[in-house]
Amino acid sequence: MRRSPRPLASTIAVAGLLVLAGCSGGAGDPKSLGPVPTGPSTTVEETTTTTAAPATSTSVARVTTTQGSAAPTTTAGPVLVDGIPQVTATPSSAPVGARVRIEGTGFTDVMWREANPSLWLVARSGCGAFAQTEHTVTVSASGRLTGDFVVPATGNCRQSSIGDVPVTAGNHRIVFRCTPCTIGELEVTAGAARCADVGFAPNTDNLASGIVASGLSCAEAEALVRKVGTQVRSVGGPSRVEVDGFTCIRTSESDRGLPSSEFECTSGPRRVTFRRT
Repeated sequence: MRRSPRPLASTIAVAGLLVLAGCSGGAGDPKSLGPVPTGPSTTVEETTTTTAAPATSTSVARVTTTQGSAAPTTTAGPVLVDGIPQVTATPSSAPVGARVRIEGTGFTDVMWREANPSLWLVARSGCGAFAQTEHTVTVSASGRLTGDFVVPATGNCRQSSIGDVPVTAGNHRIVFRCTPCTIGELEVTAGAARCADVGFAPNTDNLASGIVASGLSCAEAEALVRKVGTQVRSVGGPSRVEVDGFTCIRTSESDRGLPSSEFECTSGPRRVTFRRT
């Protein structure tokens, strides 16, 4: 028996249903994607890896740069007390005769760079004696102060006729350029001592007075002055002698009234000063 051919429209409809059925699966249905070529997959993976690497590297670099720029060592401003820049003293405590280094920033005003500056240690007790120091302190154009000074043995009481007084142990202000200009602090750990006069002839003015000792006892200082005093004179005579490891130099001479000379004897940090009449 001869069969009739199926109408073309029916065939097309069936094929369409099959196609629709194949596209209706979920993402996990292999029939929905079909075979996946290996080439594009590899290319996508390489592109993703290549793109991600620089992004991660750039992000880390930004963090590192941000942390570095926040470091306080280069951006910290000067320390001010009553509007005056402050220095750091190294060491923060020292005996008479020792060398102390100071440094600080913020000294931008032109007054800090004037020529021939003075630097004093000013006692916070007693008469508040000002003791002028020998120093090498300078201030740069950018306002950075650096240098060092030697802790002096004697000072003087301002607005007083007391004369020279020894620098004693205790806290002292570091004063630079002007008497109200306190730029720091230093603790003097072993101050100078004023010792007794040494006579070279009984009941006469032939003596050494105003003896101030730093770094040694008064007994040692008086014994040294007794030896030096027999070799020098009130005026004239040798201006330099060597005794017991000390170098003694005449620092001034006066023939007004009672003739006298000032002497300074040093041996390392040890120091003795006296007036020979």
